[in-house]
Amino acid sequence: MLSDWHLGSGAGRHGFVDRGVQRDDDGLPCVPAKTLVGVWRDACETAARALDDGGTESSGWRMWVEFLFGDQPALQERGVVPDAGALRPPRPAALHVDSLHYPPQVAAALRSRPLLRAEAVFVKPGVVIDPVTGRAEDELLRMEEMARGGIDVTGRAELTSAGGVELTGEQLACAAGLLDAGARLVEALGGRRRRGAGRCRLEVSGLPYDWQWLQGRSAAAVPEPATGPVPTALPEAYEIRRARAGAEPGTEAGAELAWEAADLRLVLRRALVAHERTVGNTVRSTGRVPGRVLLPAVLERLGSAEAATAARAGRLVVTDATVEVAGQAGRAEPLALTQAKGEPGRLFNGLQERPGNGVVAEPVDGSGYVGPYRFGEPPQRAECVFTQHTHNTVDDTLQRPVAEVGGLYTYQAIAAGTVLRAQVRLPAGLVPSGWQERLSGTWRLGQARKDGYGLCEVGATAADLGRTRSEHTGQRKGPGGRLRVWLLSDALVVDERLRPSSRVADLARVLGDALGVVLAEVPPQAPAAAAGGGTEGEGGDAERAGVRFSEVGRSDPWHARWGLPRASLLGLRAGSCLTLEVVSGTLTPQAVARVECEGVGLRRAEGFGQLAIDDPLLYASLADLAPARTPAECDPPTGVPTAPGGDDGERLPDEAASALTVLEEAAWRAAMRRHSPVVAQAGRDEVLGTGHHTVRSSQLAGLLPLVSRLGGPDDEAARAWLERLRRVPGERRRRPWPDTVVEAVTALLCEPGRVWELLGLPEQELATGPARAGALRERLWAVAVRTLVEDCLTALRRDETARRTDTASRRA
Repeated sequence: MLSDWHLGSGAGRHGFVDRGVQRDDDGLPCVPAKTLVGVWRDACETAARALDDGGTESSGWRMWVEFLFGDQPALQERGVVPDAGALRPPRPAALHVDSLHYPPQVAAALRSRPLLRAEAVFVKPGVVIDPVTGRAEDELLRMEEMARGGIDVTGRAELTSAGGVELTGEQLACAAGLLDAGARLVEALGGRRRRGAGRCRLEVSGLPYDWQWLQGRSAAAVPEPATGPVPTALPEAYEIRRARAGAEPGTEAGAELAWEAADLRLVLRRALVAHERTVGNTVRSTGRVPGRVLLPAVLERLGSAEAATAARAGRLVVTDATVEVAGQAGRAEPLALTQAKGEPGRLFNGLQERPGNGVVAEPVDGSGYVGPYRFGEPPQRAECVFTQHTHNTVDDTLQRPVAEVGGLYTYQAIAAGTVLRAQVRLPAGLVPSGWQERLSGTWRLGQARKDGYGLCEVGATAADLGRTRSEHTGQRKGPGGRLRVWLLSDALVVDERLRPSSRVADLARVLGDALGVVLAEVPPQAPAAAAGGGTEGEGGDAERAGVRFSEVGRSDPWHARWGLPRASLLGLRAGSCLTLEVVSGTLTPQAVARVECEGVGLRRAEGFGQLAIDDPLLYASLADLAPARTPAECDPPTGVPTAPGGDDGERLPDEAASALTVLEEAAWRAAMRRHSPVVAQAGRDEVLGTGHHTVRSSQLAGLLPLVSRLGGPDDEAARAWLERLRRVPGERRRRPWPDTVVEAVTALLCEPGRVWELLGLPEQELATGPARAGALRERLWAVAVRTLVEDCLTALRRDETARRTDTASRRA
């Protein structure tokens, strides 16, 4: 960045800042990927028009702009950009850009130095000028944050293949040359760029070709996404095993169909937008990553047509990625849990107990996640942390955000640093062994993933599908037997007319068909009849009561490629707890394990219909346990590698060293401005010497031109002035300079360490090492002396004025 810059966050701090700048997780200014992509695309469009000699919108080089940055269906619908004409799905962007941040070594060095980090931005006042009078308008003073210029911000961009088609050498040269040409045309970004702010130079390294390759060449054909053949059926061997296993559901034959699983651990490097719904200009995110978001990435990495077909048939399951709790995937908080009013950590299990002794309980909101239950301990609970990110769409003509092209909008996203857990399950033998390892790597998930969102590191390991055993699990249940069902994700079922349903009876019918029994909901009873107590595993009257805690769940998915909403999905909400009864048939542990693995209902491959049957938590009495942990926010992962902190013994890259130099110098200047007035008021005798008030103000003012031209401790002009002052004995001087004053001024102007001793700056917090602090002391010595002398003379003049005023008032 060549000058100070402002990329607004859309918010401020009341009474201090009206317009803040975008910051990353380290509290440092950053350039959002959306902003970078916008200016880069605009520059590439300019280059493409020049290369096409002003051709049509479908000319060769402009098609390459669409290939690199993707189509804009939302703007085409508004008529802002011309429509391509052909009816085809929007082309996804082949270029994925990350946001630009301070060098990692700088961010690591500033984490423990808040004074140094604060100098990355400064507050700049601004006014509105009346066009008629030419004066500043009243009550329109504003304070804007500006990021400090002179610092390099870096990021990564990735050019992916288009639909699995690798670029040829000529096509790669076209893409690289156009990107380099566009980067060279980028001159400014952010707000106030037409007034000098945001001047920058965009440099792209790693490109195999630069803009010079474009000279005298025409655009190559843009690659089209490949569409490979998709099988319409699963492999024959798999179908035979499935038929055998399904011949007698719940029998030992079901063991023939073995399942394999992989545990996924996702560490978010950037905020992730998992679309829940769009309200006005705000995109809200769920507190989990739905399986439908993970499924395309899983299938891409498996690279198996059989796996894709199994997903369509509901035989490949990708669960929702939820917050990690106690090293495992968090489970949707049971709606059966309630908490004592005024005591958030004290929980009650509504399926097993009721609060007594006048305790007022309120239901949990179901937004959290709980970990595995351990007997005698309250369940651990965690919540997902969200962040807000505001962006805007700038009109090319007006160069400002307007509603016609999108205007201002806000993303609510899962915060970077969050650790999520998910699981992939598929039948054994469907894909070659070792498939779990292929799932590890860097993923981009969610909405706006081409613009820096959704970047995460995924680690995959083989998982064990064994379930926790208790006295309520592992038993065969005949007619009259009861089971408690806990929905771990939304369940989508249909009624007899194939309409989406949220009725418990329809879920019981579908679940019974999957288990090979007939289930029915236990009729609800009055609260008084179900208010019996109970110990661990003994529910009393509550065991016989038809207690259920369920809510309707609605999901409004979004089609990211078309930029349009999908059909709403209606079902039972995750966290619902139901009590069902076996009407006929025998419920076996094998059938329960199979259904818990596969799920029930529709769209199981996308994570819907996950459940737990007779989980120990549903039978636990929690009232007498110690208060549970308060809702915990997701801590940043401990395994994230940290960059070097910039100590003297470490060699820093040039851009990191340059950035630290800019920030350290600004921090030292700010610290001098803070400490100098305090020293001038309280310790002026140490600076100018005892008796300095006896020297005439006109003579002391002679120090000002001297310090303004001061070059260093060995400055010849300063030494000559001091020598002339010493030649005249103190008793012969006119309004003499006391010897103490001469000695103090000599030490200040000639001793390099005297001014720093007087100021007493916290150098360890203002520099990243002793060597860098020494260099700053040498470079800023003259500034420190000048600042201290000016503040001392100002304080002396202020005291003299106050003394004369006080004397005049007493005489009056």
